[in-house]
Amino acid sequence: MKIQDTIAAASSSLWRNKGRTILTIVAIFIGAFTISITTGITIGVNDYINKQVANVGRKDQLSIMKKVEQNQVKDQPKKYEANQSAADDYLMQTVDTKKITAVKGLTDIEENQAFQADYIQSHGAKYELSAGSAAGMNVDLKAGRQVSATSTAFEIVLAPQYVKSLGFASAKQALKQTVKLAATSKATKKQTVVKATIVGVRNKSIINNGESIVNPALADKLVAINQAGMPAATQNEFYGLTARVKHPTKANIQKIKERLAKKGYTATTFEDELGSLHSTINAVTGVLTLFGAIALLAASFGIINTLYMSVQDRTREIGLMKAMGMGGSKVFLIFSVEALLIGLWGATFGVMAAFGAGKLINRVATHSFIKGLDGLQLIQFSWPATFAIIAVIMLIAFLAGTLPAKRAARLDPIEALRYE
Repeated sequence: MKIQDTIAAASSSLWRNKGRTILTIVAIFIGAFTISITTGITIGVNDYINKQVANVGRKDQLSIMKKVEQNQVKDQPKKYEANQSAADDYLMQTVDTKKITAVKGLTDIEENQAFQADYIQSHGAKYELSAGSAAGMNVDLKAGRQVSATSTAFEIVLAPQYVKSLGFASAKQALKQTVKLAATSKATKKQTVVKATIVGVRNKSIINNGESIVNPALADKLVAINQAGMPAATQNEFYGLTARVKHPTKANIQKIKERLAKKGYTATTFEDELGSLHSTINAVTGVLTLFGAIALLAASFGIINTLYMSVQDRTREIGLMKAMGMGGSKVFLIFSVEALLIGLWGATFGVMAAFGAGKLINRVATHSFIKGLDGLQLIQFSWPATFAIIAVIMLIAFLAGTLPAKRAARLDPIEALRYE
């Protein structure tokens, strides 16, 4: 019997009891649909996170902080030391920069000086400003360009919510416009106003959302204003550095992390931060996928039941086929193909339904609960993942069908022909 004849015979036999077959396919359909949707959510959200984090920093960049040993005695609090706060443990100074500069394999080391701006102003209106330095940043832009890391001119990339508030009709209209930024000395309380040019407007993002980006020259100016009048010993204090790895292989980055650890520093990459985000998303969608797996488990018992009933209903027919010379392997193959067809139909319909539901959910989500998260497609499907889902479900169906298929293959033709 040729393979096409086997498939035709299995397909014909499968639909003899339509009700039983359809119910089994529906069970597989539910599992395939659930797993496809959760896999689509995993792909969609992780893809969005990848894009956002990729926009924030380079793979060759390390964020370096002082390593602080935690109190090992859990039931005993740390003793108080006069003129010493917990935050002081993390403070770094120029001597730390020199130590890190001596670490082999690092370049472009920059101190992350913290600054605070009072407000941003244009067309008379003043608004509180949340801004950060551009060290290692390469944000997702709606219009314009990134701030220059080398220019001495003061530049700023605006967060999107400031565009209309500052009196600009659109992001493009805001480009090359001048805004005023005010900062105050922590020591003298004197407020100083500086002017900066808008060179870009960023898209909304889950990463540093709401924060505008200033170039190093402007950051240094704001830091100088904040620290004016402060003791010289405190003016050069900061909480971290950024550095670029010359040869950013995983092995090399790990070696540099170990070298820094020996000197009392911790280092993380943007990929490290990305991994924690992925783990969170995968944990949530993994729980949802479990429900699909439970549905498939139930469906596998349905396949066993369907094929066992089919063997019982066709006992005489099986006996006749074997009496006419059909071998046990051929009988086993027919029933195995029936199981595969049940898995194929259920998986295909489930995946197709998930594709349709995914488009609908994305359309609704874009205009409701994820509105404003530009570039986020909540549910995405990939052909490799889709084919993998179908293949796995067919494998489960095949394995579920082996027991009744073996029973059919082992039937004694004489006894089977006597069966009523």
